[in-house]
Amino acid sequence: MKKHRVWAEVDLDALADNVRAVRAHAGPDVALLAVVKADAYGHGAAPCARVAIEAGASMIGVGDSTEALELREAGILAPILVLGAVIEEEIGWVVSYDITPTIHSALMIPRIAEEARRQGKRQKVHLKVDTGMGRLGASAARALEIAQRIVAEPSLELEGLSTHFSSAYGMDDRSIAATRDQVARFEAVAASLEAAGIRPPLRHVANSGAIGLSPVPGNLIRPGIALYGIDPGLFRVHDVHVRPVLSLRTQVAFLKGVRAGTTIGYNQTHLTRRKTQVATLPVGYNDGYPYALSNRSAVLIRGELAPVIGTVTMDYLTVDVGHIHGVHVGDEVVLIGRQGDREIKVAHLAQLAQTIPLEITCGLGKRVRRVYVSSAREHAKWHRFGEGARAGGFAGTRANP
Repeated sequence: MKKHRVWAEVDLDALADNVRAVRAHAGPDVALLAVVKADAYGHGAAPCARVAIEAGASMIGVGDSTEALELREAGILAPILVLGAVIEEEIGWVVSYDITPTIHSALMIPRIAEEARRQGKRQKVHLKVDTGMGRLGASAARALEIAQRIVAEPSLELEGLSTHFSSAYGMDDRSIAATRDQVARFEAVAASLEAAGIRPPLRHVANSGAIGLSPVPGNLIRPGIALYGIDPGLFRVHDVHVRPVLSLRTQVAFLKGVRAGTTIGYNQTHLTRRKTQVATLPVGYNDGYPYALSNRSAVLIRGELAPVIGTVTMDYLTVDVGHIHGVHVGDEVVLIGRQGDREIKVAHLAQLAQTIPLEITCGLGKRVRRVYVSSAREHAKWHRFGEGARAGGFAGTRANP
């Protein structure tokens, strides 16, 4: 029997290679902020942040204050930018831990400035402008006014100006036009700040979907999905070669021979057409394997595809292995990733489940162990996100100067 019930194997060497590939594509004058929000899209934020900094990222991006504080507590000393909204109750911690917040409106300026003065610090902030996403960010019409209020506060430093694309992944004419319009609006805002003598040193607009823009707008990119190789084909369009970082694995927990005409699972949604053998796998929708894949997907056992039969349940799924010779209890099973010459891609599972690949990796449950593999890194022995994070190893990694 394998050690774990279900585990996600995270290839840290692949992550490092992807960071270097994306950074090289962007060009020597463009820095890279590695996005590790949502637990690095299910890969484990602290280990991935360390590897990204080692591979050339100059900053780390997170979704909220809590994620930033967790990274600091894990020993990550590199610059951290909160891309989303900052919770007022956490401002004291954000300033204390040298975490950079993003300002979306004028409301938070006096509160952050007051806390920075109280702690005797000059707090870096970024200003986000809504150029068409319609979610967070100051309007383009008010961006200059808000920037002026920031620079008027002696305890604040306007380090960055940003926006977020709504349609950068689209290849159709409408999406391309929308992205170009957003670039134009952002550049107009940057020009208005420049005319007023306000020159934030960092300007960033490009997420993973926009790394193919030529030239890349700004001098900092914010890739997320590209770094984890979640949908490699998407980035080959831009001649950026990345590879998957995560594979999802389990083991055969139970084997049972059944006759033709046997019903399988809740609501008897599968009826065997022949005498066969059914393998029960200890993984279900509580672990992040979508219920929508019931009777639709397949797994890899001994290098062969085994179809999922019956419904995916909370803790288990069942697969037909009657056509595969020599299956035993304890055999390793691949749900996402490669085994032998075959590969199951998360993008394909997402298509079957009628969702996006990120929803699958972000949805991996807490029972799924993260096992880190690397040919060169000591922390590859960690078996769970955060395990050993305070015990040394790569704790305290700083950004490259």
